[in-house]
Amino acid sequence: MSKESFPLRMNDDDRSRGKRISEALGVSENRLYNELIHDGLLMREQMNYMAKLRDMASTTSVDNALAVLAKVPAREPEATDRF
Repeated sequence: MSKESFPLRMNDDDRSRGKRISEALGVSENRLYNELIHDGLLMREQMNYMAKLRDMASTTSVDNALAVLAKVPAREPEATDRF
C-alpha cells in the first residue's frame, strides 16, 4: 500500500479537539485522523449497501421473497449462530 501526503484543512476548534483526543488516547494526531477517516468511510459504504438492499426489497414481492427462502434446506442453527 502506498502512502501519499494529503493536507487536511480543518478549523481551529476541530484541530484542538483532535489534539486533546489523540493525547488522551496516546496516539499521534495523524493516526487518529487516519482511523477516523477509515471508520467514516466504512460506515458510509455500509450505509450505501443498506440503501441498495432497501431498494431491492422495495421491488421484490412477498411471494418472490418467500419462494427464495423456501429453497433453503431446513436445519438447526450452528452454535455460533446463536447470541
